[in-house]
Amino acid sequence: MTEKKHIHFIGICGVGMGALAVMFKKMGWKVTGSDKGFFPPISEYLKKAKISFYPGWHPEKIGNPDIIVVGNFISLKNPEYLFANERKLTIKSFPELVKKYIIKKNSIVVAGTYAKTTISAFLAHAIKIANKNPSWFVGGIAPNLKNGAHCGQGQWSITEGDEYSTARWDIRSKFLWYKPTHLILSSVIWDHVDIFPKEKNYLDSFAKLAKLLPPQGKILASIKKEKDNNLEKIISLANTEIIRYGKKEVIKNKKDYSYEINSLSSQKSCFTVYNQNKILGKFETKLFGEHMIENLTAGIAMCHIIGVKLDSIKKATKNFQGVKRRLELKSSKKDIFIFDDLAHSPIKAKSSLKAIRLYFPQARIFAVYEPNVGNRTETSKKFYEKAFSSADFVLIPRLSKTKTNTEQEKRMNGIELSKIIKQKNKKNLKVSYFEVDDELVNFLETKTKPGDVIIFLGSHSFRGMIEQSVRQISFK
Repeated sequence: MTEKKHIHFIGICGVGMGALAVMFKKMGWKVTGSDKGFFPPISEYLKKAKISFYPGWHPEKIGNPDIIVVGNFISLKNPEYLFANERKLTIKSFPELVKKYIIKKNSIVVAGTYAKTTISAFLAHAIKIANKNPSWFVGGIAPNLKNGAHCGQGQWSITEGDEYSTARWDIRSKFLWYKPTHLILSSVIWDHVDIFPKEKNYLDSFAKLAKLLPPQGKILASIKKEKDNNLEKIISLANTEIIRYGKKEVIKNKKDYSYEINSLSSQKSCFTVYNQNKILGKFETKLFGEHMIENLTAGIAMCHIIGVKLDSIKKATKNFQGVKRRLELKSSKKDIFIFDDLAHSPIKAKSSLKAIRLYFPQARIFAVYEPNVGNRTETSKKFYEKAFSSADFVLIPRLSKTKTNTEQEKRMNGIELSKIIKQKNKKNLKVSYFEVDDELVNFLETKTKPGDVIIFLGSHSFRGMIEQSVRQISFK
């Protein structure tokens, strides 16, 4: 009997790394992993897949794997990484593995500052139920997909194209590994200033991506009333066909795809998609927010472009459950709505808050916000201008600790961030900083009333504050 190949993940507890680990387990590999800590839902997910993992860094536990995968947040001084280097073991970055085991002849890459995860999850779901047996990688937990990573036998792959760096030893954007034949580009708004200290650095990565498209390929790019000048510059560099998607009033060319909202509600929203100056189809979704309808339009358009039947696209749209932590409703008890959202930048927070305000026009909105590392820098301060105009209260918790070095730009602490948000938003916006988590939750419990909305915005887990808020408000 042939011995199983062994793959070890250093930093296995990330959503992407965990999904890739489960994919290799299903492919018959021996899979092990390590991380500094393990928390639900990823820890439970790994246990269910019967993957062996341990907390901390222990070179003596690694063994002699065929491949070692190193997460992009893992330090070059990590003991397991140093051990693998000394032993001359095969070390790979995350996107290298995606390229080798997931990318297919027809490669759809979904890129942009926001909307990547939702659009790529929808496409994977839609193309799967169209019986094309695709491969995919999606950087989030999507209920319609059994796993965020899958190696199918068909000729199509769908990949969330992250602009973040490949690894500590390779600063190239991950999406440059994925050989796109088809590209969806949702937006190009400077982000991740910890990796891209100048806007030009950020734009250069997207320019390289656009130039990867073959002449027979296609770029499906968003267009809005307020033009995204960066996006327009990027697509002008591509030597391939450009197709646009957006609201009906901004679409001019008949080859492009537009949407029109027919009805919005918290239970179901209906919209019409147009192409070739006529109705392509009428669709319905349970997802929140106009921006979600825009995301679905991108997915519907790409499905239509590659030949998925309309009935199958409609079924996929109606059944699509979205992605965890994207305007995910956690509770509506006591008629107080609590949402969890991954919006870790002021740009993404603004979009999510605008969507909530559309559904709850009379509500008081309490936004609990923790930015990622790049949106705590001095450079990022300008992005907070009017970012919280749809909220009534902004609550800043104690910010999670991050690694720093002397070469990195100074980062704001929670108090400084609170002052910047207050300074750059409407005068009647109430902004508070909470050093103690329990005090923040108690504030929400005592200040909220029926009809109010609480939304947690950030990429961290909020140290159990979401669950605690649900419990305390449910019993108040």
